[in-house]
Amino acid sequence: MWGTDHIATMLVPVTNGVEMTFVAGAHMGCKSIYVFNDSDIQTAEDLKGKTIAIHDGIGNSDQNIIYRMLDGEGVDPTTEVEYLDIADSAASVAAMESGEIDASIFSDYFVIANYSDKMRKVCSITPDEQFEGEVCCVTAMNNDFMEKNPVHAKYIVKAIKRAGQYARLHSEDAVQLMFDTDKMTGEFEDQLEFWDSLDFGLSDAITEEALKNIAADYIRLGVIQKEGLTADDVMEMAWSGICPDEEVEGLTVGDPKEVEGRTVEVQHKGE
Repeated sequence: MWGTDHIATMLVPVTNGVEMTFVAGAHMGCKSIYVFNDSDIQTAEDLKGKTIAIHDGIGNSDQNIIYRMLDGEGVDPTTEVEYLDIADSAASVAAMESGEIDASIFSDYFVIANYSDKMRKVCSITPDEQFEGEVCCVTAMNNDFMEKNPVHAKYIVKAIKRAGQYARLHSEDAVQLMFDTDKMTGEFEDQLEFWDSLDFGLSDAITEEALKNIAADYIRLGVIQKEGLTADDVMEMAWSGICPDEEVEGLTVGDPKEVEGRTVEVQHKGE
């Protein structure tokens, strides 16, 4: 009935008639384009003429994310770089080592856990001192469920928003719970570093802003191919304010930047 995934995975299917609507922002970031530390590639501009690995097929979320990262840096992602679909992240590392590819998109966790001292970011949707970042993932809900169960749907979204707030402000406990319930593996400190980079529990305002920007870019870049759609049309299909932030008592959000229209306070871990 509901679930959370990349905007880059779910937005195009929504425009093609899949019966789901986005109801809450989940978190920022989580993926970046990486190179080895000794690579000559320093900026997005240096990626022109290079080959970048993706891991979920041509036209899917990895490539969609790269399109917008490069486009935002003035590189035409449709003509000025090449893409190679590789089965998994480990195989992409081997391809980078052999020179078959020049860079790869990875989950930030994969690099934190395995290559933190060997790789660096060239572009990223994860906010840090180098990059502004952007909303990455959202919660989507089945349209039929929302129509038939509006009260239940609203309270589910309310619970999801409270969970996002808890995940942000009490990240050690949240990560430990993931380990305790066998939903997370690896080193606790690596997972915590990654978790804290995500700014869980985002405002409706920053989520709507990101969705509209992504929709406009996807239309312009040809990712959304349904003819005649505008960004406003996509928002009408994709976004539902079924549970506004201000109706969740005591809610704070993790927005890493100022955004117009936010109705609740920002609170980061430790504040």
